[in-house]
Amino acid sequence: AFQAGVEAVSFYGGAQQGSRTMLDALFPASAAMVGKDNSAVNVQEAAVAARDGADATARMDRAEAGRSNYLAENVLMGTPDPGAVAVAIVMEAMAEIISQ
Repeated sequence: AFQAGVEAVSFYGGAQQGSRTMLDALFPASAAMVGKDNSAVNVQEAAVAARDGADATARMDRAEAGRSNYLAENVLMGTPDPGAVAVAIVMEAMAEIISQ
């Protein structure tokens, strides 16, 4: 269901992984949730994948979609996409709650 939701956001919003949007955190989290062999969901791994994806947006010099699309390269470089960071924060909070 999580993966289908991420794909729907991508389809209807028009952005893909690499567009410097929240999808750069959602797609890796989704892949981690499904697992390599469709095994049980590992929210901790999904949270780590989301954070890695969010951090990677700081190295992207342009945004192809989302609100960051209106910002210049010098503003984007070094700053992660806010939507991707928000996804990472939510995933980390979910992992913490589940681990308790």
